Amino acid sequence: MIAAVSALVLSHRPAKPTHATTQGAQSGNPLAGAAAVRGQAVSWVAAQVGRDVSVACDAIVCSSLAAHGFPAGNLTVLQATAPDPFGSVLVIATADVRSQFGSKLSSVYAPEIIASFGTGASRIDIRVIAPDGPAAFGAAMSADFAARKSSGAQLLRNSRITVSAGARAQLASGLVDARLLTTIAFLAGQHPIDIVSFGAVAAGAGPGVPTRTAYLAESDSAAHLSGSAYVSALEAVLRAQSPPYVPLSFGSGQLGGQSVLQIEFAAPSPLGLLQT
Repeated sequence: MIAAVSALVLSHRPAKPTHATTQGAQSGNPLAGAAAVRGQAVSWVAAQVGRDVSVACDAIVCSSLAAHGFPAGNLTVLQATAPDPFGSVLVIATADVRSQFGSKLSSVYAPEIIASFGTGASRIDIRVIAPDGPAAFGAAMSADFAARKSSGAQLLRNSRITVSAGARAQLASGLVDARLLTTIAFLAGQHPIDIVSFGAVAAGAGPGVPTRTAYLAESDSAAHLSGSAYVSALEAVLRAQSPPYVPLSFGSGQLGGQSVLQIEFAAPSPLGLLQT
């Protein structure tokens, strides 16, 4: 498979955007428009999906992902004879993939969308595969949602955690990733924390998809530490985590003019962590 994907990279390596390509996309050229949407989807997957996640995709998308540094060993090219996309965690549903699997793609094989790009025939959905079928997947999602909602309520009662109004609503609604909830609880056990906000989910994501990003204040008077010492202490805790609680990224940034520590986990959000 690695050799196959490597060969695809050589034969389908995407060209750098040109002025003509941009003009074509803006003028309604369907090929240029499809390429632009594909580029958005590939960039999102390369930046947001965990490198240990197996992804099924058509030949062009798989080669583009490999060219963007996604591990070739975790890419499965969906041949025209493939009966289903099972065996991977995600499937990138391009027009060709939708045509290949028909209505079963959304109703049976991969019912959950975590991100979507473009419209019409050029639309590309990033879907989570249901390895045990849609009924078992739906039950697992419902159980995970209930567990996230319960865990969020517990965090709201934690006296060591300050929560903004917006973040409070997301916690209470069960819309925060289980890894974030566990990490926040662990951080609060070490130092008082202030949740400024949670990030938005990707465009086109299903209604039950949780946010994977949190923004914490870079200072808390209750910690009795200077700002730099406080951030260093939080980052040390994050750096010491083990899978699946290793963040995709964390670091200082700005949010609405406020200095924040951003913590982000990779897609997709795993199910069942809070029940184990």
